[in-house]
Amino acid sequence: MASRTYQAFLIGIVCIAFILTSGPTMVKAEVLKPTYVCELPCFGGVLKESICNTVCLKKGYTKGGSCREGACCCKLNG
Repeated sequence: MASRTYQAFLIGIVCIAFILTSGPTMVKAEVLKPTYVCELPCFGGVLKESICNTVCLKKGYTKGGSCREGACCCKLNG
């Protein structure tokens, strides 16, 4: 009777040891920096891409901008 108790205990210890020695299981999530600032609606029909790009350049965003989901998004300089 005592040997069965020790067997379960030892199997539990061995399982815990395998889990701990298998290495880290959690992956650290990387926080991504925003690359666009969206603040204006995209107007202009066919020319909306070029209008949005021009507006962003005039606001000081050196990389310009593009329309994304109906909004004019300026690319961040950094």
